[in-house]
Amino acid sequence: MTLLALFAVGGLNLNCGHFPAVGRGGPIYAISVDSVNGRKTANEGPSSYPACALQVGDRVARVWLADESRGDVASPAILEGDEAALKEGILIERTWSQAVVHKVTDGELAAGAAVVYVPGMPRPTIVELRFSRVRPGSISTHGRPRAVWPKSPHALLVRPQH
Repeated sequence: MTLLALFAVGGLNLNCGHFPAVGRGGPIYAISVDSVNGRKTANEGPSSYPACALQVGDRVARVWLADESRGDVASPAILEGDEAALKEGILIERTWSQAVVHKVTDGELAAGAAVVYVPGMPRPTIVELRFSRVRPGSISTHGRPRAVWPKSPHALLVRPQH
């Protein structure tokens, strides 16, 4: 069963990563993860591992839970993708055996939001996505390096040691 799940996630990854995130057609959208299981997200977080990883086309980003004790938390935009890439699908990976490809609909783009359930045991992970139209390359990271790598999200599930 585990081997089958790993094979399925690997296959999903190949489908999403085959095309560029921007350049295939349609408006460009900034993508943010508003929350994971009701908890806000941030550029970095208090835990030693990310809450999940997202892949849009050939771009991958880690998603960290925010430290909500610091007050008002705004979930940052972490990726950008054009309409064609979003409709092809966003890979949301919680663990190697818990992942789903969500094909964004016209209605979700118009609403600027989607709720995705990532299958898991004992219950699914609920990921709330937000979309806003932007100019290409306009996602600001406030002077920090952009947390985006053009490779598999499997390599992103462990925080690198400095």
